[in-house]
Amino acid sequence: MTKSTPSYLRIGELAARSGVSAKALRLYEQRGLLQPAAHSAAGYRLYGSAALARLGQILLLRRAGFSLAQIGRLLARDPGVAAHLLRERIAVLERECSERQQTLLALRRLQHGVVSSSTLDLDELVETIAMTTQLNVEWTAQQRADFARRAEQLGAAGLAEAQQLWPELIAQVRAALEAGVPAEAPAAQALAQRWYALVQAFTGGDAEVTRKLGRAYQAQPQAMAAQGLDPALFAYVGAALRAAGLSLPA
Repeated sequence: MTKSTPSYLRIGELAARSGVSAKALRLYEQRGLLQPAAHSAAGYRLYGSAALARLGQILLLRRAGFSLAQIGRLLARDPGVAAHLLRERIAVLERECSERQQTLLALRRLQHGVVSSSTLDLDELVETIAMTTQLNVEWTAQQRADFARRAEQLGAAGLAEAQQLWPELIAQVRAALEAGVPAEAPAAQALAQRWYALVQAFTGGDAEVTRKLGRAYQAQPQAMAAQGLDPALFAYVGAALRAAGLSLPA
C-alpha cells in the first residue's frame, strides 16, 4: 500500500490562509508557541494540520485578551496554571466592564444635554471621558457592590455633580500650590477639608478603599497625570490635611 505524502504549507501560504502575517508567525515560533512540522530542502518552514490547529488556539486566546506569555503557559495544559490565569483574566474583564458601564452612563448624560441644547462643548466631552476612566485597581466584589449602592443613592444628578467637583477642586489646589500658599494657611486647610469630604463620599469612609486608590495613583503616573495630579500636589494636600487635623489612610 502506498503511503500518502503529508500536505504542508509554507509560511506565506499559512499566513494567507490564516490572515496572520508571516512576521507574527515567526514571533509565535520564537516564543515557542508554534513550530513547523518540517523544513524543505531549501530551508523553508513547512506547516501541517497540527500547526493549523495550534494557530487557531493561539488566535482564539489572543482574542480573549491573553498575552503571548500567558498563552504559552495555557498551552502547557497545567490545570492549576490555567485556573490562576483564568481568574486573573476574569478580574480584568470585570473591571473593564465596570469602567465601560460608568463611561457609558456619563456619555448618555452628556448626550442628553447635547440633545437638549443642540450644542456640544468638546472640552466637556473630553473631560467626561477622562474623569470616567478608572484606575487599574483590584476591587473586591463587596467594594464594587458598595460603589454601585452609593452611585444609586447619589443618582445621575449627584454623580454628575461629583464629576464636576473633583476637577474644580484639583485646579484650585494646584493654583494654591503654585501661588505658594502655605499648607498651614486657612485657605489651604479649607481646600484640604473639601478634599477629605469628597474622598469620604467616594470611599464611604472605607480605609482599605482609600489605601488602594492611593497606591494605584502612585503606581500609575499616567493615570495620575490624566486627572491633573502629581506627587507634589498629593504632598501639599497631605500637609494641609495634617494642618487641619485630618488624615487619609496611607
